[in-house]
Amino acid sequence: MKNLIIYYIVFPVLLFAILWSCPAKADIDSVVKTVQPATVKIYVFDQAGNAVCQGSGFFYQSYGHLITNYHVLGKAAKARVKTPDGREFNVQAVVAESEPDDLVEAVVDVSVGSVPYLTAAGTAPKAGDPVMVIGSPLGVDKVVSQGNVDAIMTIPKFGRGILHSAHSFPGSSGSPLVNAQGEVIGIETAAVPGRPNINFAVPVERFSGLSSTFRELSAAPSANTPVRAEVQRPDARPGTLEKDMQMAEAGDPAAQVRVAVRYERGQELSQDCFEALDLYRKAADQGYLMAQYHLGRMYYTGECMGKDLGEAARWLQTASERGSADAQQVFGKMCFNGEGVARDRVTACMWMILAASRGSAEANNLLRLMASDLTRDEFNMAREKARNWKPGM
Repeated sequence: MKNLIIYYIVFPVLLFAILWSCPAKADIDSVVKTVQPATVKIYVFDQAGNAVCQGSGFFYQSYGHLITNYHVLGKAAKARVKTPDGREFNVQAVVAESEPDDLVEAVVDVSVGSVPYLTAAGTAPKAGDPVMVIGSPLGVDKVVSQGNVDAIMTIPKFGRGILHSAHSFPGSSGSPLVNAQGEVIGIETAAVPGRPNINFAVPVERFSGLSSTFRELSAAPSANTPVRAEVQRPDARPGTLEKDMQMAEAGDPAAQVRVAVRYERGQELSQDCFEALDLYRKAADQGYLMAQYHLGRMYYTGECMGKDLGEAARWLQTASERGSADAQQVFGKMCFNGEGVARDRVTACMWMILAASRGSAEANNLLRLMASDLTRDEFNMAREKARNWKPGM
């Protein structure tokens, strides 16, 4: 009789526990299978081909676009990535970066459709949410760490960040921090020495505010095969321009911006601001943030057809609301001076506070000038608006 009682009471409980735990395991496996193929190991070299450092990164939002930390790739002369399935590709160029945010966006020499990429989470993380760091620390592929969000907090001289408990190994820098759906909520940046369960990640919304740039990298040695420095020629890699022209013609907004920058600056192409403006407009119409900023900037400066403050305000406001610090700085000036928009000193100051918080010296200088023109109550109101501001999509 006693055995029957144990059977009818204990067995159902155990069965429920087993069945309840299976979906969770399946979900974890599903997330890993989704995220892992988009992660890479990054090998960084100096100009002579000597290995400098190694980190992690991941493809994000578009084919061949790589996100990693500035401290991994920001000073690189050459770099190469290796995917979990063993393929290697050159990093062609750094296209956006922010040293204060410790973020870099680069372009990798891959063909369209050859590698998967990750997307941003639609909702912001909150304390208690389960998270995973998936990357290649210590040069080891396919390392997965699980934990939870401990807090969303502001770090002095850095800004908002995600404090979490997913273990961070040396070399995890640049790995994606993902939620239970496999969506990117941040990028792994730092760990507290001696405290493996206290780790820090940059929130995903800060990816969109990177300052655009274009810095080409030379061809890198294979990650597996040492190559003598003297055989590493700066021109020994596929032509980036030709590929970008093809991709821009096919409608890739990131490539359209890269070609537009060349037209605007006269780099590898004859300087032609009309071609630049047209390409920026095409990419901006697709919702590409950097293009929206550049298009607004060109209308504001009147580089081609004279100023159009209405169009400048339209595009710069859109880019500002989505988190572009460069756009916030320019649009803040427009709001302060009433250029193309109604004059609003408090809103202008809010945009400048946001831009200055990203490390812009010019925004800091402009902010001091604006603050001197505002009452204490107005400035406090601007600070409160900046504190409560959240980027749109």
